[in-house]
Amino acid sequence: MEGKKEVKEGNSEQMRQKKITEIHSQYIQNKERHEQVIAKRKRGLYRRLTGAFIVFSFFAFLIITGIAEQLSLLNEKQTEQRELSDEYKALLEEKAQLKDEVNKLKDEEYIGEIARRDFFMSKPGETIFKLPE
Repeated sequence: MEGKKEVKEGNSEQMRQKKITEIHSQYIQNKERHEQVIAKRKRGLYRRLTGAFIVFSFFAFLIITGIAEQLSLLNEKQTEQRELSDEYKALLEEKAQLKDEVNKLKDEEYIGEIARRDFFMSKPGETIFKLPE
């Protein structure tokens, strides 16, 4: 009888293990499904975040490139403005000198001075000596 008891006990243990295994495997399966769902959600989240990062990076690149181009253009325009401003000041000085020259040319004494200096003309009875400079 002892042999049968062992078999019955063995059967009983097998049935228990089978029930436990089934319960345990169902729990494991649910747990694995839950973990798969979580892993799938994480993959989806990582994909969305990666996509958003790529789009954000693209727009950031466009904005930074645009700003760099604008700064370059601004520097060129500022340089051009400085050059034109310097040229304008030089032209104003030249204009002032020319106006002064026009006013002086209205004076007969100044015209006579230029004629004597540049063309070696003299008044009647005047002798011109050129001195070395």
